[in-house]
Parts: sequence; C-alpha cells; structure tokens
Amino acid sequence: MAVQAQQQQHSENLGISFCGSSSQEWIMENNNACGVGGFDQQLYLSLQQQQLFQQQQQQMMLQNQQRNFSNQNMGFDYCGQQLVSTSNNNNHDSSLHSSMAFTQSLLSQVEKQQRQEIDRFVALQNERLRLALHEQRKQQLAVMLASLESKAVNLLQQKNDQLSEATKKTMELEQCLRKAEMENQVWQRIGKENEAMVIALHNTLDQVKENVYCYSSVAEDAGSCCDNYDDNNVHNNPEPEQVDENSLMMMNKIVCKGCNSRDSCILLFPCRHLCLCKSCDAFSSHCPVCKCVKNGSMEVYMSMP
Repeated sequence: MAVQAQQQQHSENLGISFCGSSSQEWIMENNNACGVGGFDQQLYLSLQQQQLFQQQQQQMMLQNQQRNFSNQNMGFDYCGQQLVSTSNNNNHDSSLHSSMAFTQSLLSQVEKQQRQEIDRFVALQNERLRLALHEQRKQQLAVMLASLESKAVNLLQQKNDQLSEATKKTMELEQCLRKAEMENQVWQRIGKENEAMVIALHNTLDQVKENVYCYSSVAEDAGSCCDNYDDNNVHNNPEPEQVDENSLMMMNKIVCKGCNSRDSCILLFPCRHLCLCKSCDAFSSHCPVCKCVKNGSMEVYMSMP
C-alpha cells in the first residue's frame, strides 16, 4: 500500500511538472510568435522562476514522502505489520490531502499569475497597436498635407503669373490710353488750327472776290463813260486817272510778288498772304510781303463773278 501511494504521488507530481512545462512552452511559443521586447523577457523570467519554485516544491514533497516512508518502515519493524499498515494508510491519506491542497493552491496561483501576465501582455499589445495606428495616421496626414501644400503652391504661382500678366496688360492699356488721349489732344489742336485756317481762307477768298468784283465793275464803268462823256456827268463819274490808279492797285494786289507777271494763287502759311504764283512758290522760302519764313502753302482757286 505504501509503495502504491508513493507511485501515485510520484505520478501526480509528474503530472504537475508536465502541466507547468506545457504551459511554459505554450507561453514561450506565443512570445516567439508575437515577438515582443523587454516585456516578453520579463514574462519568460517570471515563468522560469515559477518553474524553479515548482521543482523545489516537488523535491520537498519527494523528500517528505521518502522520510514518511522510512518512518513507516521503521514503525512497521517495531510495532508490527498491522499497526504499520494502519499508520501508513493514515499518513498516506493526510499527505495525499495536503499535497492535493498544496497543488491546487499552487495551480490556482500560477493560473492567476499567468492570467494577469496575459492581460498585461494583451494591454501592452493594444497600446502598441494604438500607437502604431496613431503614427501611421500622422504619417498619412503629413503626406496628404505635403501634397496639398505643393498643389497650393503651384496654384498660387499660377495665380501670381496671371496677376502679373494682367497687371502688365493693364499698364500697357493705360499707356495706350494716355497715348490716345495725347493724340486726341493733338488732333483737336490740329482740327482747331485747320478750322481757323479754313475760316481765314474763306475770309481771304471773300476779300479777293470782292476786290475782283470791284475791279471788273470799275473797268466796265470806265469803258462806258469813254463814249458818253458829258459835262453834267463829270462830277458823278471818276476821273480816268483815278480809275487807272484803282485798277493798278487791284492789279498789284492780285499779281504775283515774285515774278510780277502771273496772278497770285498760292496762300502762304503761317502769315496767310496770297502773294505768289504756283511757279514762284516752288523756289521761295519766305513770304515776299512780310518776309516771314514759309512752313506751308496751299493753292487757291478763284472764280470770277
């Protein structure tokens, strides 16, 4: 009976050690699969300490069993086989109960500690996963911001180029507008000058027409008075000498002041004197009347009434 109890207790101890070693191997495999850092090493060291503690407890239990067995053998020698068997059964039962209670408490402690270690490991992995996701999100946001920033810079550069082009075109248009305003003022001034020139020409033409008309009327009156000369009309008609003087004055006004032979038909500028013919205008640079420098001329066509 004692030998059977010892074998049974030895098998239970072997089962406990096997359970501890299998749990340790399972944890080590999980640690190798997960690949954690310093926390896995601490977990492995704590499991080794637990295994050493279990081995020490098993050795102590084996020593106690051997001691009890030796005591039982000695009691059997002195007290007899029946008393020894009875004491062995009692000792075996008590040691069995104590070993089972100790084993259960040890297993519960180991299981509790392993559960705590696993919970801490899971929490650590969750924290690492959260940090990794946070870092990945930050990297994605940084890449997105960089791409958006580059696009914004390109758009701003394009807008700046367009703004500079628009500013340049605006300056060119303003310059063209100022130039057009200056040209408009120049043309207005030229138009006013031409208008004044036209008015002066009309006045000059009117004067020339009046002079020619007066000259022709005086000549006709002189011709008609030559045949019908009467003493009663001496005081009413001009004398021949006076008519000749007026005619000569009119002829002098119309005759070209350059050659004194052809009629004046060129109006000089800026003095506006009608004093040259077309042939003399090509060779003269000054007005023969006022000696003013000529800067332009225009031909005038006069019609006799």
